Amino acid sequence: MTGLFILTIFGCGQPKVSPTLTGTSTPPKPIVYTSIYPLYDFTHQISSDKVIIRQFVPSNAEPHDWEPTAKDLMELQKADLLIYNGAGMEPWLDKVSATLKETNCILVDASRGINLLKWAAEEKTTKKEAQETSYEPKAMALEDKSEDEHEHEHEHGLYDPHVWLDPVRAKQQAANIKEALVKISPENKETFTSNYRHLAAALDELDGQFKAMVKKAGHKEFVVVNPAFAYLADRYHLKQVAILGLCTEGEPSPGEMQKLVDFARQRQIKYIFFEETYSPKVAQTLAQEAKIQTLTLNAVHGLTVKDKESGKDYLKVMKQNLKNLKLALEA
Repeated sequence: MTGLFILTIFGCGQPKVSPTLTGTSTPPKPIVYTSIYPLYDFTHQISSDKVIIRQFVPSNAEPHDWEPTAKDLMELQKADLLIYNGAGMEPWLDKVSATLKETNCILVDASRGINLLKWAAEEKTTKKEAQETSYEPKAMALEDKSEDEHEHEHEHGLYDPHVWLDPVRAKQQAANIKEALVKISPENKETFTSNYRHLAAALDELDGQFKAMVKKAGHKEFVVVNPAFAYLADRYHLKQVAILGLCTEGEPSPGEMQKLVDFARQRQIKYIFFEETYSPKVAQTLAQEAKIQTLTLNAVHGLTVKDKESGKDYLKVMKQNLKNLKLALEA
C-alpha cells in the first residue's frame, strides 16, 4: 500500500476486498490494537464506541520484556490498526511488522513527532557520577532522522519510552491517535475530533495542576526505585533520583544498600517512591533502614485488577501521582 499518511511507519500488503453491503446492514467496526494501556485509554476516550479496541500487551505483564505468542500474532492479523508507543517500548515490533506485511493493517507510532529523551544514566556511568548527576535527561528532536536511524536507536534502547507520563507529550500522542482513527474510519471524524478535544482539555488541566504544585514545592528532588519518570521530571523541572540507577545492577547488595541509606540521610530524604506493579522490597528495605516513608508513583504501564475494579484510568492515576508528589515535594 502506498501513500500512507505521515503517522504510518510500516506499509501493508494488498487491501482486503470489503463484502458487498445489502439493505440496512452496516459495515463491521474497525479493530484497533494498542500496545500498552495508556494508548488503550487514549484510544478508548477518543473513539467512543466506533471501533473495537484491544490491548496487545497484557496489563499484568512486564511490557519491556513481553513477547507475543503465535496465537497473539494470529489474532493481530485481524486488526485494521495497531497503535504502538515507539521509542523502543516494543522490542517485538519487527516480528509483528513482518507478520502484518501481507495484511491491510496500518501500524502507527504514537510518539511520532515528539521530542524524546535520551537515557542519561548510561551503563558506563559510575555510581559516584550517578549520585552526583542524578537523572537528568537530554531532549532529542527526532523529526529529521531517517527511519533507519530510528530503528537502530530504538533497538539499542537509546531513548526513554515513558512518553505518556508527561501530560503535554501525552496530548500529542492522543492527537496522533485521533489522526490514525480518522484515517481508518473517516465517517466518524466529527466524533473523534470532539472526543479528542475533551481529552486534550483534561490533559491541559492536568498539566496546569502539576505546574501549580511545582510552584509551591519546597524542593524539586524525588527518589524512585526505577527511573521511569524522566518525562515528568523534564516537563516540570524536577530532579528524579533512581535507586537502581545508583547500583551496579538489579537489587542493591548489602554494601550498596548502606550507601543508599547514607545517600538518603545526607539528602534528608523523607519519602521514596515505588511503582505499584513492581516489588516494593527495595523501597521498603531502604525506608526501614533510613527511617523514611514509602509512596507509590504509578508509571501507568498497565492497571492492576484492583485499579480496574475501582474505575481508575490514566487521568485518575496521574492525579494520584500528583497528590503523592505534592506530599513528597512539600508543596
